[in-house]
Amino acid sequence: MIGWRDMPSLAALRAFEAAARCGSLSAAARELNVTHAAVAGHVRALETFFATPLLHRAGQGMETTPDGAMLARGLTEGFTTLAAACRDLSDRHSTRALSVTVTPTFAENWLMPRISSFWAEHPEINVTIAPSTASANLRRDGYDLAIRYGDGEWPGYDVEPLLRDDFVLVAAPALAARLADTSNAALLQQRWLMSDNKAELPHLARGLGVEEDALSVSVFATNGLVLSAVRAGLGLGLQHRVLIQRELDGERLAVLREIDLGETGYYVLTRQGAVSENLRLFRRWLRRAA
Repeated sequence: MIGWRDMPSLAALRAFEAAARCGSLSAAARELNVTHAAVAGHVRALETFFATPLLHRAGQGMETTPDGAMLARGLTEGFTTLAAACRDLSDRHSTRALSVTVTPTFAENWLMPRISSFWAEHPEINVTIAPSTASANLRRDGYDLAIRYGDGEWPGYDVEPLLRDDFVLVAAPALAARLADTSNAALLQQRWLMSDNKAELPHLARGLGVEEDALSVSVFATNGLVLSAVRAGLGLGLQHRVLIQRELDGERLAVLREIDLGETGYYVLTRQGAVSENLRLFRRWLRRAA
């Protein structure tokens, strides 16, 4: 239960949050479309309510006190959640463009070669695609759907597996021909190539039955560079077969062996309960395409 009687007015909290975030009473007034005096009055009212200073002048602007910074952080998080809840409800009946974030490797090797079939079925639905390896925060960043690599544990989201099985260990064909032994013990002697977030490292180590620091790893900025390095014979890589099928078909990479990674794979994440008709259709198409 929310104790509204123990809280100051929402208008005052909104004005203070804007002032703290903008670093200026005038900027906050412009954002909220009110007067400078109104924002200043709200801030003074909050300082009286809490019996502590919340803002102080710093040059041409304003800075929060330690107490003000603590309050501002909580308010920004709270108002962001409030705005997201309103957006979630609106989106259930919305026909706006879908905003999707996927890992760059998945975008380049799986989604982009297939997305034309979705648009052929639903030319009326616009989809914007943002490649990213950052942790997904759909509410904060305004995304409808994310596709991420992991073990399926994303609390607070509706999570659905997309590609899980069929992970393979790969090398350049010439290097693969020299590696007659692909046992776990032999593979531990090889150099492994990964992108800089090393998302596959814990899963590979578990699949080989060793600790992560037992593997010799070289890191590259993107998985595209990793694949280039593997093709050049600089080491071995862990990839999902579907995402490198073109490389395998063109005999630019060779499979050393399959590896069981359990629940690890690519998953679809959506905000709980926030499913518009457009999002439902896109998610259904992803299942079929996978």
